[in-house]
Amino acid sequence: MGDAEAFAREFRPVPPARPGVCRICHAAGPEASGAGSSGPRVTGAGACAGCRRTIGGLRGHTEHVVPITLTARNTRLYDVVTQRREPPGGRRGRLDLLAATVARFHQRHAACLERAAGGPFTLVATVPSTRAERPIEAFDPMAAVVARVAALAGRHRPLLLERVDSEPGAAAGDAFRVRGGGLEGARTLLVDDLFVSGARVQHAASALLAAGAAAVVALVVARLVEPAAADPCGAAIWREAGRRPFDFVRCCVCDAAPWEIT
Repeated sequence: MGDAEAFAREFRPVPPARPGVCRICHAAGPEASGAGSSGPRVTGAGACAGCRRTIGGLRGHTEHVVPITLTARNTRLYDVVTQRREPPGGRRGRLDLLAATVARFHQRHAACLERAAGGPFTLVATVPSTRAERPIEAFDPMAAVVARVAALAGRHRPLLLERVDSEPGAAAGDAFRVRGGGLEGARTLLVDDLFVSGARVQHAASALLAAGAAAVVALVVARLVEPAAADPCGAAIWREAGRRPFDFVRCCVCDAAPWEIT
């Protein structure tokens, strides 16, 4: 992985869906359901309040978000993923780092991703950068990342564009539109760098599904955790992840090891 090895030491494992871990984003506590004498209780691996808010107004969404690692705002990895700091090699070094991470994860867990999609992927898409604090890039950085991953590059298509509200057919809240056709029945791997609220990923998934995709699975390099926030589940997940060594052998889909989220 080259320079990625140094950043891999900052990676933290992502817990599998289970009581206390959101079934979609894997890094927040599900909404409580049911009630007992001691108050609300979680009766299974549900969706957290943030994911429920994000997908609530969409025409479609993906239930399958697979982060490679957790990160927090005060880490070097977060700074590099969000382009606040350049790694050795500058922008090219950042793209190489992300590509090496995606390639190594995909090599070990292609079967996990395909199982979630219901079969091998026929398309690979990337989420265009829409971060307000950055100037509009002359290219899609995640497309450049996927182009460096041999196992994915041949199936990648630049499908997603930012939606303009005045465009015909634009539904309220749509963030992206799909250019071209040929998505009918497609199993699509959607690749992004950072999952915060999930809005970018879920809006992109909604657009792909509305255009005819049969399944969308989102592979994101990092899932942001706010360990100092009010959500005690997020803080507990971050603490437990810090106690566990990260490796590319397990992922949040196939990890069978027990997690102590308290």
